[in-house]
Amino acid sequence: MSDLEKQLRDCLARRQPPPDFAGRVMARLPLERRPPVPWMRWAGALAALLAVTAVGLEYRDYRQGERAKEQLVLALEIAAEKLALVERKVSEGRK
Repeated sequence: MSDLEKQLRDCLARRQPPPDFAGRVMARLPLERRPPVPWMRWAGALAALLAVTAVGLEYRDYRQGERAKEQLVLALEIAAEKLALVERKVSEGRK
């Protein structure tokens, strides 16, 4: 084992904290903790509600666009069939 490895093992070895460690840590903590601000919860809930609503509206618009596209494709297919029918009748009349 190298000297560096031995030094690392010594530095990282488990040790018991001094007896007054917990007291010193507790003394550094502030005596008063600020209570959570109630309006922060409502603000978070409102933000979540707005996000869900916005996503829902976007999805509704997307679905409406998809429905319009399907209707347009159907209308174009019907128009193409009717044009083909008219073209056939015109070419039969020319004969």
